[in-house]
Amino acid sequence: PFDDERFQFSYGENKKLTGVRVRRGAKFDAGEAIGTLNAFNHVHLIAGGSGAEMNALDALIFPNIADTVAPTIEDVSLFDENWNGIETGKTNSRIKLNGKIRVVVRAFDRMNGNGANRKLGVYQLGFQILRADETPLTDINRTISFDRPPDEDAVKLVYAKGSQSGYTPQTVFNYIVTNKINGDAAREDFFDADALEKGNYILRVFAADYFKNNTTRDIDIEIVK
Repeated sequence: PFDDERFQFSYGENKKLTGVRVRRGAKFDAGEAIGTLNAFNHVHLIAGGSGAEMNALDALIFPNIADTVAPTIEDVSLFDENWNGIETGKTNSRIKLNGKIRVVVRAFDRMNGNGANRKLGVYQLGFQILRADETPLTDINRTISFDRPPDEDAVKLVYAKGSQSGYTPQTVFNYIVTNKINGDAAREDFFDADALEKGNYILRVFAADYFKNNTTRDIDIEIVK
């Protein structure tokens, strides 16, 4: 607690702080303190009305904020329609694909000043198919975007098995980038390998943050019939 009459603190047994309330209509000038951080130096900031929240970075101007750190892609995994893992036969060999494919990208983001163990979620993800000579065959497919938070029911469409985040040191974001998630729109989708002619291609996945830092990872694939 700090000395500011706009904040109404409530206490329980043994004068332990149990809550705080700010009355509707309270006004604050830029630069005034509006709260304190916990031991994890962690705070959630929500902008917008309930059910219509927006990215707080779009709503407010934060002093001294900077992000020149591109997201990190830790791993890319491929699965068939039934979630059976697809592996390459030999080290550095092309992965043979046919049918409907799920692409899962394990990635995280950081901002300037974050600790080495701090992992943030990624703002936008997607994929693209290129020919073997690296010329684009398809446009960039921006499948997942967090400009607006999706409905709670969309969580199972965003994150694959093994994802976890909380107070434990281990944070894992496994994004199902073949699914389509954007605000109110959320649906299951696939990369249809059968839509391509037989031959060698490159599957390029990307992860981007709000400040347009971008990271890509290429996977050599072979379409078989």
